[in-house]
Amino acid sequence: MYILADFIESLGNLDSLFDLEEQVILHLRKSFQLVVAEYLRQLDETLVPSIPAENTFINRQARTIEFMFGAVNFERRCYLRPNGSYYFPLDEQLQLEERKRISPYFKSVVAKIGQTTTMRNTAAMINLASQTDISAWSVDRIIRDMADTVKTEEKSSEEKLVKKRKVENLVVEGDAFEIHKINRRRQDVHHYIVFESYYKISEMTVFTASDGGPGYNPKSMREIVPSAQRVEFTIDRYHFVKKIKQTFGLFNPLVDKAVKSVSLYDQNQLNVILDTFESQIKTDKELESLRVLRQYLARNWQFIKSPHDRGFMRVGKLGSVESSHRAYTYRMKKQGKVWSEKGLEAMLKLIEARVNGKLDKYLRGGLRKLQELTIEIATESLKTLSSAQLSNKHHSKHIGVLSGKIPVDAPTSSPIGAMAKIFSN
Repeated sequence: MYILADFIESLGNLDSLFDLEEQVILHLRKSFQLVVAEYLRQLDETLVPSIPAENTFINRQARTIEFMFGAVNFERRCYLRPNGSYYFPLDEQLQLEERKRISPYFKSVVAKIGQTTTMRNTAAMINLASQTDISAWSVDRIIRDMADTVKTEEKSSEEKLVKKRKVENLVVEGDAFEIHKINRRRQDVHHYIVFESYYKISEMTVFTASDGGPGYNPKSMREIVPSAQRVEFTIDRYHFVKKIKQTFGLFNPLVDKAVKSVSLYDQNQLNVILDTFESQIKTDKELESLRVLRQYLARNWQFIKSPHDRGFMRVGKLGSVESSHRAYTYRMKKQGKVWSEKGLEAMLKLIEARVNGKLDKYLRGGLRKLQELTIEIATESLKTLSSAQLSNKHHSKHIGVLSGKIPVDAPTSSPIGAMAKIFSN
């Protein structure tokens, strides 16, 4: 092939393994761009017999699609319907959106990377890997489009009839974290974790867990599962210990004793420790902090008792909701990040799908339109096409090679001989 001949000739001018790899990638991209362009041209031709007789052929118009392996330029037929509207059979067959240049797979890659870093960094990474020139603004638009795709696929999945299972116990944890929005506004993002799926809760005990804060008290959590046979509210001991450390101070020797009393569910011992700490207080601020802690402990002490201590031997682990915030907060907080309403919703939807292990499924369902097509095309011609034919160019012979051919008897010490040896194996 012509591109292969160009590549082989370039080997004599390479200075390093870095240059070699760069040239390999460059020529592979060129080759596949030409092959895909020819594939699309042939596919367009196969659609001609199915065009209604009343439609009028106008001309062939160019279009460009950005794939991960580079931009593909191709022409497809344009027709005029009796009602005066223009259409492109190939665009309809491939379900290509009007005025959209990014391929479905390319969009899915952007959606996956965009959940881990900023839009600007995502654009930089994509451009480095694909040799394209996508902008941060384009990344943001793709993220929102993909979030809509995930939302549609998620709804479709939920509407399918699913056989509900009955499990011995169900655990539901809830907590919230704060996100900064545009115009210095703030918004709480509520995050729940369920350790089973598709269940019949009317015949089971449901454990709800949170830190007991506003909106996450026993009554609020009970409203999440109103049809459950029985609901047991619990507060993970992590939150108790956290509040004790915040009040006592990290280096106070009483902290370890207080934590131990919480672990042993010994309220009397904990009260003795609180009294001891009160005797050490020197400021009104510290006294107020202790008062708030006492109220919190008194109000929630009954809920700190573990499910095991309540007689439930087989219950899922508690306390993971706090650490699982990381999947969201790492991307959405810090470094002065602020969000618009639509941008916030889109990013949350994509991260949620990823955390639930459904992102690939939803993106494939919404984007892999070629799976639904019946395509008959002479693929044998693609196997034998030279890139000279594809580009419709006449070329001259290159020094050291015959045009489009690799001599198998060249010295193996030469670049072309080494290449010939590879292809003959």
